[in-house]
Amino acid sequence: MRKVAVITPGSFVIPSARSSSVERVIEQVVPLARQDLDIRIYGTGGRGLSLKGYVHGVPCIRLPAASYHKSLVRGLTSWRPEVVEVNNRPFILQKLKARLPGVKMVLNLHSNTFIRPPSLKPGQFEAALGQADCIIVNSRYLKQFIEAGFRRMPPEIIVNHLGVRPEDFTPRFTPAVEALRGLQLAQRGWEGKKILLFVGRLIPEKGVHHIIEALPGIIAVHPDVHVLIIGSAGYSSDRETAYVRRLKQIARPVAPWITFQPYVPFPALVHWYTLGDVMVVPSSTREAFGLVNVEAMATALPIVAAAAGGIPEVVEDGVSGLLVPPESLPWGLVAPINRLLGDESLRASMGAAGLARCHRQFRWDLTAARWAQLMQRV
Repeated sequence: MRKVAVITPGSFVIPSARSSSVERVIEQVVPLARQDLDIRIYGTGGRGLSLKGYVHGVPCIRLPAASYHKSLVRGLTSWRPEVVEVNNRPFILQKLKARLPGVKMVLNLHSNTFIRPPSLKPGQFEAALGQADCIIVNSRYLKQFIEAGFRRMPPEIIVNHLGVRPEDFTPRFTPAVEALRGLQLAQRGWEGKKILLFVGRLIPEKGVHHIIEALPGIIAVHPDVHVLIIGSAGYSSDRETAYVRRLKQIARPVAPWITFQPYVPFPALVHWYTLGDVMVVPSSTREAFGLVNVEAMATALPIVAAAAGGIPEVVEDGVSGLLVPPESLPWGLVAPINRLLGDESLRASMGAAGLARCHRQFRWDLTAARWAQLMQRV
């Protein structure tokens, strides 16, 4: 079988409940392709993890963080893969390309964070990305962003949408789930509340402040609303940043209507999704995909989201959710949220539409099949 090395950014260990979405995508997708490819994952070490382990059956080589790049070159030179996929770090691909002539290099970009200033200066863009034999992105938005940065013909760019494992999620609007949900809400003192759910990092780009700023207009119509904000500023720490402190400060006038829940690791996060009535995703225009959208859809939650970045590729406006022009935030959130909170049948129908779309189009096995096919032909 074709030998493929998958290179993580080296910022977090894999597998880990407190790693970034990049590691989580790799953990979900790569093992599903191990019947067709000879794959090794390369990452950094962590406390309690052996230097060589397995991620759902795929060998995982853990290297010292302090010498990650040098150790990568040594390991890859020894194993001699035919394809190297570098995730989210074009400068790592540049270094490996120079040291491993003849090896096909694939750059898998999960966002545009590391291909824009300050990570890449404008003059470095083409030199860094042009080294790739192929580029994988998770949305057409990200593909168009890359194409706009090239003055000459870019490498081949393939869109591979992300997904979920539907069996990991419990859809709303079934009698058993509704009964259990009612008990959980009562235990938290939220009995009879309509729950607006936000899941994600507490950083400005995710737009949490927009929800808080729009809340008075929602309370005026639905005083029984409650906002559940799940997340922290970082993946591996719950420390408060200046932005998190600002969020809590602007939330003081509406504090009885808001709960901040620190970062919840993914397996446990599934149960929190079922508490929601409406998912709110007010991200900035830099949101490449928004994995929380498909996770909400897998739970049959309707979504109110900014029509930003790659989100319109996931959420069908008027079908599985309601999209808001980014320039209308925060006040643009008020009317669609009030509409959904006031119409249970609409919430149920949009949730059902999102669930069907998720099963049809956004599944990890589909993502993995496309990825394996690309690794075979690159």
